[in-house]
Amino acid sequence: MNQQQILDELANLNPPQTEFNANAIKKALQLCNEPQFQYKVIHIAGTNGKGSTAAFLEAGLLAADYRVGKYTSPYIHCLNECILVNQQQISDTNLANLYLELKELLKSSSILLSSFEMLTLIMFVYFARCGIDYLVLETGLGGLDDATNVVDSQYSVITNIALEHTQWLGNNLTDIARHKAGIIHNGKKVVIADTIVELVAAVSARTNNCVNVLEKYNCRSELDSSRFITCLWFASKEYPDKYVELGLFGHFQVRNFLAAYEVLHDIGISDATIFAAARQVKWSGRLQLLGRYPQIIADASHNAEGCKVLVQSLEELINPADCVLIASVLRDKDRDAMLELYAKLATTLVVCNLFDQPRATPARELAKLAHGKFTQVHIYNAPHAALVAAKRMKKKFIIISGSTYLLKYFVR
Repeated sequence: MNQQQILDELANLNPPQTEFNANAIKKALQLCNEPQFQYKVIHIAGTNGKGSTAAFLEAGLLAADYRVGKYTSPYIHCLNECILVNQQQISDTNLANLYLELKELLKSSSILLSSFEMLTLIMFVYFARCGIDYLVLETGLGGLDDATNVVDSQYSVITNIALEHTQWLGNNLTDIARHKAGIIHNGKKVVIADTIVELVAAVSARTNNCVNVLEKYNCRSELDSSRFITCLWFASKEYPDKYVELGLFGHFQVRNFLAAYEVLHDIGISDATIFAAARQVKWSGRLQLLGRYPQIIADASHNAEGCKVLVQSLEELINPADCVLIASVLRDKDRDAMLELYAKLATTLVVCNLFDQPRATPARELAKLAHGKFTQVHIYNAPHAALVAAKRMKKKFIIISGSTYLLKYFVR
């Protein structure tokens, strides 16, 4: 096989799993001499906000001269985006060679891993060989039974909870919270950024060493649309008023930053270092400004909770009559709820097909679901045709949202 064929194989591993747990990867890690214990770990779970929180943590640690590995998902363009050392993606060569090496190692023990499990195994081994100081680790699905939940983390961070992946995590917030809180181990410090009672109860059942940043800090935020940043003022009983500018746009980024700040401050990094790093943070596909005239904004709000946050962030800036929204939504999402929320931002909806993604809702089906929610609904066969059409409408704003599979056509 050539290198691309090897990477394609890695991206399409589908063993006949009978259970959703971390047992297989634990066995694999034992064969690799437990690389996940060779560095300090900050483990992040949550329905939304994991990636942004990870970006703030990564930036602060790098600014303090630590060597940092970061593992996030899903990717937009390629698997390599998930595994970063000091913000540099793992190379195709390293990714392919590590896959072949570990595939051969596991063969004798008949250990079969999914693509996500194998990528997670590669990540742990790669970071050990790179000699990182900290791993900023994002869960893939839930927390308790996730393939990443094999670490002894110094910090556990839970951003928020909402109903998601109910076939795996349960169809109520109590079950969801239990899964998220499953990343808490050995009494290490826990940081949460949500006040929902189910999460508070689940965390309290596992530890009393927890800080809820929404209770600890009084804060106020403003959106600077000219610079596309978030301005934050915050204070606590221990700290006087502080001011920081966040490179990520949106009121919801406040909770993500504060969760990261709590960890970075506890590590001993100065405010000056943390704040300077926060101003420079970028995170592809999260309220990302792609163009000015018209203002084109891309956001990976791939579920109803993400759409709610999107609306909260932009509704003060946008007149729906001046906005067109381009969307493609996966079949397994709460499409009606998402469309209802999108209608608060735009009177015109453009839907398009994603022929390379079988989980995507066909454009005509999504348009039918949108009927009555928007003044106008337009259907296009492909994402780029949808953007061309949206630009011809001469609106002030174009929002692209609904799925990371859609964003890959526009985000570089």
